Amino acid sequence: MKNSLQGISSLAAPVVLFAVAGGAAALFYNCQNHRVLSGFAGYVYTKPILGKNRFESVLIGPSSTGWVWRRDVSKVSITPDTTVEEFDAKNGGAILGKDKLPISCKASLVYRLDPNKVKEFMEDYGGIAQSSGRNDDEVADEIMAFAYKNFIQQPFRTAVRAELSQYNALDASGSLQMISDNVFNQLRRRLENTPFIVDSVAVGETNPPQAIIDSVVKKVQTTQENERKETELQIAQKDVAIQRASGEAEGARKLEIARQEANANLARGEAEARVIVMQGQARAEAALAAAKAEAEGLRLKEAALGENVLRLRAYESMFNNAKTYLPSGGQGAAMSVLGILNLDRETPAPEAASGGK
Repeated sequence: MKNSLQGISSLAAPVVLFAVAGGAAALFYNCQNHRVLSGFAGYVYTKPILGKNRFESVLIGPSSTGWVWRRDVSKVSITPDTTVEEFDAKNGGAILGKDKLPISCKASLVYRLDPNKVKEFMEDYGGIAQSSGRNDDEVADEIMAFAYKNFIQQPFRTAVRAELSQYNALDASGSLQMISDNVFNQLRRRLENTPFIVDSVAVGETNPPQAIIDSVVKKVQTTQENERKETELQIAQKDVAIQRASGEAEGARKLEIARQEANANLARGEAEARVIVMQGQARAEAALAAAKAEAEGLRLKEAALGENVLRLRAYESMFNNAKTYLPSGGQGAAMSVLGILNLDRETPAPEAASGGK
C-alpha cells in the first residue's frame, strides 16, 4: 500500500508542475499592462475567450491599464497634425478664379482628434477596423492618415476652392488672411459634429499661370516705361516753360528798358523842342522888339528933326537922283524945284492931260 502511494505521488508531481507552469504561462499571456504615451489616446477593450470584444474605457496618455486580464488597447494620435494640399495647374488641380483664370496655391491645415470623442471615432469612423488588432504607435499615425483622407481632405479642398473662386486670379494674393479665416470657419462648421477639431488654416501665396504673370510683368514694365517717359516729357516741358518764361522775362525786361529809353528820348526831345520853340519865340520877340524900337526911334527922330528938315533931305535926295533938262518953253521956266523931279519920265502933253481939249 505504501509503495502504491509513493508511485502515485511520483507521477503527480510532474503533472502538478506542468499544470502550474501552464497556468503561469496562460496568466502571463492573458494579463498585460498596456501603456499609452503622451500625445496618444488608448481605446481599451476586453477580449473574452468566448464572445465579442467589449469597450472598457479610453486612456489619455501618459497612462497605462496596469496588469489586466485579456484586455487590449488601440492607440490613436491626439496631437495636432499638419497637412498641405496643393492646387496646381500642372496636375489639373488649379482653382478657377472669378475671372475664369486658374489659380495655383498651397493650403495647410492643422487638425487633431478630439480626446473626448475617441470612442466615437474608433467605433463610428473606422478606427478599430484600421488598427487591425495592432496597438503600436505606427498604427496610430496610420489611423489619422485614414481619417484625414476619408473625412477631412475633401471638405478642406472644397472650402479652399469655394473661397478662392470669389477672387480674380491677380487679386487673391492681397486677401490671403481673409481667405484663410473664411476657409477655417467653413471647415470648422463642416466638422462641427465629428470627432475632429480644426486648429488653423493657412492659404499660401496664390499664383496665376506663368503666362499671365509674364503678361502682367510686361504690362507693369511697359507702364513703368511709359511713366518714365511721361516724367521725362513733363520735365522737358517744364524746362521749356522755364526757358520760355525766362525768355519772356528777359524780353519784358529789355522791352521795359527800351520803353524807358524811348520815354526818356521822347521827354528829352520834347524838352529840346520846347527849348527851341522858346528860343525862337525869344528871338522873334527880341526881333519884334528891336524893330519896334527902331521904328519908334525913327519916328522919334523924325519928330525931332521936324517937317522942314525932312523935306530938305527929301530935296537933297531928289537932287542927287534927278536929271537936268533945259526948259523948252515957257512952262519949263516956270517949273519949280519939285517939277524937275524924275524928269527922265515923259511928261504928258497938255492935251493929253486935259483930256484932248
